[in-house]
Amino acid sequence: MHATDYYSQLGALFRLMSPSQQQVPFENTARSIGEAPIDIQLRHVCHCLEADPDYGRGVADALGIPETEFPFA
Repeated sequence: MHATDYYSQLGALFRLMSPSQQQVPFENTARSIGEAPIDIQLRHVCHCLEADPDYGRGVADALGIPETEFPFA
C-alpha cells in the first residue's frame, strides 16, 4: 500500500512563485477562513506547513496566528 501524498504538488507550485505571487494565496486564505473558529484555521495552517514551511507560516501570518499557537510549537 502506498502512502497518500496530498501536499508535494502544492509545495512545488508554491516554490515556483515569486514573493508577490506567494502573497496572493495568503491573502485569499485569510479572507476565506478568517472568520472560522481558530481550531479550523490552525488545522488549515498545519496542512499548509506540510506543503511548505514558508507557505504555512505565510498563511498563519495573514490570519494573525503566531507560531507559538501552532499545535506542535
